[in-house]
Amino acid sequence: MSDSSTAGCLSILIIVGHIVAWVGSGILSWNWVQPESFGGAILFIIAWGIIGYIADMILGFILVAVGKMFDS
Repeated sequence: MSDSSTAGCLSILIIVGHIVAWVGSGILSWNWVQPESFGGAILFIIAWGIIGYIADMILGFILVAVGKMFDS
């Protein structure tokens, strides 16, 4: 990534993707757990962390592949 415009675009994509992954996983976790008590809220936070981490890792692998394509 020697081209600064490509690096800038990938940086913005990483930031936006990170936000979308965590917000999307939060919505998914909320709809899945539907917390109505303190225990449900704790379960929601745990589920959000796990699903968010998985989504973030998948996004990272995708962005590394995209970065390698632009690196050529």
